[in-house]
Amino acid sequence: MTDDLMQRARQAIEAEESARLDAKAEEIASADERTRLEAEKEAKRQHARDTAAQALDAPAVALGGVAKRFDAAVSALVALAEAAELRNRTIQQQAALVQAADVPENRGRGGNAVELDGRVHSVNDARSAELLARALGLAANEKATPGNGLATLVSDLLKHTGPLHRLTPVERAQR
Repeated sequence: MTDDLMQRARQAIEAEESARLDAKAEEIASADERTRLEAEKEAKRQHARDTAAQALDAPAVALGGVAKRFDAAVSALVALAEAAELRNRTIQQQAALVQAADVPENRGRGGNAVELDGRVHSVNDARSAELLARALGLAANEKATPGNGLATLVSDLLKHTGPLHRLTPVERAQR
């Protein structure tokens, strides 16, 4: 019986030792798995950071690139306003000269229009405020989406531009 007890005690000790080793192995495996999963998670995070940094630093997306396009747009709008203002000043100057010379076809035209050879040149054909608002409105209308607010901007500009489907004399001159 002593041998049997000894045998059972050894088996119990071995089972205990085996269970302890299995538990330790499981603990090590779990720690290794956690470490591996954490490394994978960190690699994904780093990849996301790198991808975002690369996308946000692209010349077309970087704030500096947008600033260059903004400056170009402002310059283009300034040039448009200057062209319209030059045209209108020239019409007013020529209207004054034509009126002073008492050219018959210009009687009753006032100082804001000149008629020569059946063609009327009027300051109303190229009002700078209308042209600037229209240029902005057409650009905004082209890129308007439900969430970017450009449709609201277009609506706000319509009081200066009139309906966008109606061409101005400037636009008709190019078509």
